[in-house]
Amino acid sequence: MKYYADDVNLHARIHAMRSRLIPLDGYASLLREQEASYDKVSGSRGMIEAKESLFGEQIRAIIHLAEATRRYAPLFIAFLRLYEAGNVKAILAKAFGRQGLEQWYDIGPYATLDRDLLDRDLSLGDVQAILGGTYLADIFEGRITFERLEARLDICSVRNLYASSAPFRPEARKVFRDFILRRLAVLMVIRQWRLKVNYHWSDERIEAHRDELGTLFGDFAWPQIKMVEGVLSSRLEEMGKGSGQIPDPADVESYLEHYYYRWASSVFHKDFHSIHCVVAYLWLLSCQIRNLFCITEGIRFGLPHEAILETMISEV
Repeated sequence: MKYYADDVNLHARIHAMRSRLIPLDGYASLLREQEASYDKVSGSRGMIEAKESLFGEQIRAIIHLAEATRRYAPLFIAFLRLYEAGNVKAILAKAFGRQGLEQWYDIGPYATLDRDLLDRDLSLGDVQAILGGTYLADIFEGRITFERLEARLDICSVRNLYASSAPFRPEARKVFRDFILRRLAVLMVIRQWRLKVNYHWSDERIEAHRDELGTLFGDFAWPQIKMVEGVLSSRLEEMGKGSGQIPDPADVESYLEHYYYRWASSVFHKDFHSIHCVVAYLWLLSCQIRNLFCITEGIRFGLPHEAILETMISEV
């Protein structure tokens, strides 16, 4: 049976699910348990299978929620498809002859792509034909390189999430889109710092690249993105003043991810009857999935527990 829950029922379920998210000390316990049971002999393949299993366990509830309420169904489906961008990246990596881990995110009945594509010898043209007519078709516009396609995939999947707010009432739509625009700004600033520090791009080249990606979102959203981006850039400049050096991209990413986590967590309880709890929970869950992946990867490569726990994005 589909669409059996009203908004109040859904919000109550979201609050119950929020209480079961893993706190920081919970990750420490989980790390010890997983290390004791992890099969180190299985190597990379075992790590991929462990992460795929973790993802399935964590995302199962969202698949069920997509069937529970008509109003929120597009949002939950679009959230699931954020992970499908990772599947496309794996397929594109093979088409470009790149080495990579062929991890697959199973989003159940809402998948656009089949897993058997990983076993096929696809050309770039084949991938473009497969994605034609989907929410990811625009990634092939403009000059095509693997790095540009990766960036455009991220933006297109976020744009798809942004568009899922169409069924909401105006106030809820504004709240939701503020979440997405702020998240997009985080992604854009992180990418700019990588291009600046790791690839030594000029400011002019970075700005042109940013504007190119911005067209994927439309002119109506771009001024708001630039405003939020400016706030984040100011915070990063303060980081640089303390050390006298340009912050490392990894430090920038960690800072911004924690910044966004704290902000999302702070608005979860803002209004039980609003969309705040729904969109905040989705982001907190995505952080939990990321943290669990970090634990699996850290155990696989023998990292000290302290180093693994330092990568966690979580509440104390």
